Amino acid sequence: MARMKQLPEDFVVHEVFEKQPVREEWKRKEEKGFYVWCDLTKRDYDMFRCLKLLAHRLGVSVKRFGYAGVKDKRAVTTQKISVWNVPAEKLKEIRLKDIELSNFEEAKERINLGDLSGNKFEIVIRDIEAGERKRMEKNLEAIRKGGFINYFGEQRFGMRGDTHVVGKAILKNRLKEAVWLYLANEGGESEEASRFRKNLRETEDIRQGLRECPKFLRNEIILMNHLAAKPNDYAGALRRLPKKFRIMLVHAYQSYLWNEIARASQEDAIPLIGFATDISRYKTGDEMEKILQREEVSAADFRIRTMPELSSEGGERERIAMTKDLKWNFVDDELNAGKVKCILEFEIPKGSYATSLIKQILC
Repeated sequence: MARMKQLPEDFVVHEVFEKQPVREEWKRKEEKGFYVWCDLTKRDYDMFRCLKLLAHRLGVSVKRFGYAGVKDKRAVTTQKISVWNVPAEKLKEIRLKDIELSNFEEAKERINLGDLSGNKFEIVIRDIEAGERKRMEKNLEAIRKGGFINYFGEQRFGMRGDTHVVGKAILKNRLKEAVWLYLANEGGESEEASRFRKNLRETEDIRQGLRECPKFLRNEIILMNHLAAKPNDYAGALRRLPKKFRIMLVHAYQSYLWNEIARASQEDAIPLIGFATDISRYKTGDEMEKILQREEVSAADFRIRTMPELSSEGGERERIAMTKDLKWNFVDDELNAGKVKCILEFEIPKGSYATSLIKQILC
């Protein structure tokens, strides 16, 4: 059966970054700081773990780093990042396995989320049988002409695939449920992490959980430290987590709803449900309302009164995304005897997911 990411090198991403740095002449001592822009290439590295490692090596806060988009973990990715108040000479000294910094230039501004225009991909799909190849070729032709459904990809929902469930619990003000879902849900992690979560779920012993929790599960440690000091203060525990991370949890549920609506609707633009969303103005508003009823949520729920900083007004997202320069070639698969592999090249807009495109090629 066809599969991707058999090797990290089977999934190569190059960020399409067109923003130009402001290079006005200035004296550093007269400014609040400066930025160095550079290319970050990483292999089989989670973005946040990568930045934390760089920050630790430099002896600075991870907040000094700016980036335009989060890339896949099991892949080889190249993207532009900015670092505040760290000279290029110091960045050039960094030597880390599977992490490389290059193309340094000084600038006057930070790189922020959304500054990219898209991503270029070189992807190898392996272990393809004859029948699968015919189906893939048909799907590829259709996608080149008409695009693909712009589903949010699996990365949006975290390694365990459940961040949207935690977000929904926050949305419904079920904060104890949200915390315990985040702490104790298992799936897709190391044996050490899964064992910790299983034991915590069975014992409900926060202090024992703190003793058993792997050190790399930092958010879990933050939550449990707070609950050990203030039992049942679930709102306080959640507020100890970074605001951006908590917003991401709510946005994950927003994305889950969008995917469900996109499956049921043929409209060009699908609402990202928020408190300002008027479902009645959509042709398939009745279908959207049925999905919300099934989920037992409403647009008004996105005005989160217990945590107003996480409220979301909503917006829209195009249902169909188009590829650019989509090319493919089928050749013998050297890793899987008797099978072929498909070498794909394409560019997609920012906010679109290559994993979703691949799933539609394989369906």
